[in-house]
Amino acid sequence: QALEILENMAEWLKIRVDKLGHEQQQKALGNEHGGVNEAFANLYAVTGNPDHMRLAQEFNHETIFQPLAKGEDQLNGKHANTQIPKIIGAAREYELTGDTTFKAIAENFWKFVAIDRSYCIGGHSDSEHFFPVAQFAQHLSPETCETCNTYNMLKLTRHLFAWDPKAETMDFYERALFNQILGSQDPNKGMMIYFASLKPGHFKIYSTPDNSIWCCVGTGIENHGKYGDTIYFHNTDSLYVNLFIASELNWEEKGLSLRQETHF
Repeated sequence: QALEILENMAEWLKIRVDKLGHEQQQKALGNEHGGVNEAFANLYAVTGNPDHMRLAQEFNHETIFQPLAKGEDQLNGKHANTQIPKIIGAAREYELTGDTTFKAIAENFWKFVAIDRSYCIGGHSDSEHFFPVAQFAQHLSPETCETCNTYNMLKLTRHLFAWDPKAETMDFYERALFNQILGSQDPNKGMMIYFASLKPGHFKIYSTPDNSIWCCVGTGIENHGKYGDTIYFHNTDSLYVNLFIASELNWEEKGLSLRQETHF
C-alpha cells in the first residue's frame, strides 16, 4: 500500500512538473524543497520506472550543481540546509546512474562544507547560512551549527565513505557525531536543540513538548536512533570499524564476531 501511495504521488507530481518549462522548474527550485530528488531516485531504485529517475532529475538545482561540478565553492550567503539534501540526491543519482558528474558534485560539496566550513564540533553555518571561510571569528553566535545540517552531512558522509572508505571521511563523521549530535538531546526530558551555540558563555536551548518544536526535533529524534548504522562497514573481505561505540557484531558469512566495550 505504501508503494502504491508513493507511486501515485509521483504521478501527481509528474503531471504538474510536465506543465512547466525548464526555466520555470529551475526557478521553483530557488525555494527550500528538501530531498525531493533523493526521494524519487530511491523510488526509481525500487520500481525501475524511468519516469521516476527523470522526475528526480527535474529537481536537480542547476544553479547549485553547476559550480560544484566544476569544483567551485559559491556557497557564501546561501541557506545551508537547503543545499545539503540536494547534494544527497546527487549522490544517490550517481549510485543509480553511474554519472560521475553527480559524484563530483557530492565530493566537492562535502569537501567545501566538512573540511573548509565546519566548526571544531563538526557543525557549520551561522543563522542557518554559509559565510566566508575567513570570517569564523565573527560567527561565534548563539545560532551556529543547526542540528539538521549536521544530520544531513552525516547522511552524505555515509555515501562518500561507501564509495571510497577513507579515514578523513569517517574522522569528520566521528567528530560531528560525538561533539554535536550526542550532546543535542536533553538527557532528562528528551528534548532537542535547534542550534549548538558556540557563543562563549552561552547555553543550550531545548525544544518543549508543546510550544517549541523545530525541524531539528524531527531529525533530532532520528539522530539518536541511528548510532548503530555506521559503526561497521564491510566489503567482500574486510571489516571497517569506524566508531568506538559499545556494540557487538556478528558477521555470519565470515564467521566473525567482534565486541566493543566502552565506559560511556
